[in-house]
Amino acid sequence: MISNYRILSSKIRLNTGIISIFGSEHKRTINAIGFIVMFVNHRKNTLHMKKLISILLITLFVISCSVNKENSYKEFFIFKPDIRLFTSFAFMNAAGYNHDWNDSMHPIRIEVRNYLDSTLTDDYKKEINDYYKKLGGGNFYGYGVYALNSKFPPEFGLICDTCKNEHIEKFVGFDSILIDFYDKANIEELWNKFEGELYEINLQYKPYAEQALKQITDYCKLDSNYYYNSTKGNFYYQDIPLMSYFTAFCNENGNDYWVISGPSDGQPGPSAFYHESLHKIINPIVKNNSNINLKIHDLVKLSQEKLKGSYNSDTTLLCESFVRTIDKILSSRYYEYSEEKLYTMIEQEYKLGHILSFYLLENLPDYEKSKETLSEYYPKLISNIDLEYEKSRWINYWKNRIEE
Repeated sequence: MISNYRILSSKIRLNTGIISIFGSEHKRTINAIGFIVMFVNHRKNTLHMKKLISILLITLFVISCSVNKENSYKEFFIFKPDIRLFTSFAFMNAAGYNHDWNDSMHPIRIEVRNYLDSTLTDDYKKEINDYYKKLGGGNFYGYGVYALNSKFPPEFGLICDTCKNEHIEKFVGFDSILIDFYDKANIEELWNKFEGELYEINLQYKPYAEQALKQITDYCKLDSNYYYNSTKGNFYYQDIPLMSYFTAFCNENGNDYWVISGPSDGQPGPSAFYHESLHKIINPIVKNNSNINLKIHDLVKLSQEKLKGSYNSDTTLLCESFVRTIDKILSSRYYEYSEEKLYTMIEQEYKLGHILSFYLLENLPDYEKSKETLSEYYPKLISNIDLEYEKSRWINYWKNRIEE
């Protein structure tokens, strides 16, 4: 009786220790290990004991690797809202950014703007408007990147001098302006009111994060853990109602990858991740083929008839054309759209000035059938472009629109 009690006690102590290390979700496996230990204690045969102990150790190792990887991947995605972005975009709204691509602004944006308008004095609003106009007006990317490279309130200074780039350098004196704005606008009070609601908005997208990245890596024929392995830090997703509808940007900040999105009129789904996440794969592919990209230079000039200064280089136009087209292809497959609807979505991109979107829609199926990755197949996609045909397509498309 005493011997059995000691065996049972050993099993309980072992299970408790392992559960504390690996988590309760593996209790069933851990219990099985406990019974192995009981069995080992009953055996007198040394050979059997060695074999069973070996099994125990191997099992422990497999569980350890599995749990560590699972927990690490769960921690990879971060949806907690960021007060630095909230403050920076609140400043934009208070300083004069009044545009929205939607017919009406998001209700949270309206409420925050009304609060700021009633809280700040007219003299102070003119002061920050002067600074805002000096920087060239609304630029969510610039204000957002500055915020991500700044300290948390109430300091707001840049984290490091090496953080500076062409987008941040023009924000001279913005740290002191933000400190003043944070105080005068009672941002802490606003943040306390909306933080929970903003977190709930972000969490609506959590179920789709891993699925979306898997769909992207499958399409580009990369390892499914590409984002996890190529991002040393975390993957942040932020849906920020203070931005305009249908706007978004991505930023690699130190070891972290950020996807910052304004509100949309659709339901949460994997498509919320496609566009900005695709840039992490597409941009390096395009930039690594700069000599080949020169071929489309004349098409870049034509596209500026609609793009009006945006995406005005071979690299930026190609990056955006690939991202937008693949984004629509993935969305079409996930939501099971018809070919006609996919064509209409691509046509909308073409109308905006993305002159290669029809070409990519027509030629990416050949890539999909190939055994090559997108990176390997990319030179073929560019070299196969018939420049004269694409120029003619563009000219005739807009000619027909005028005649209609």
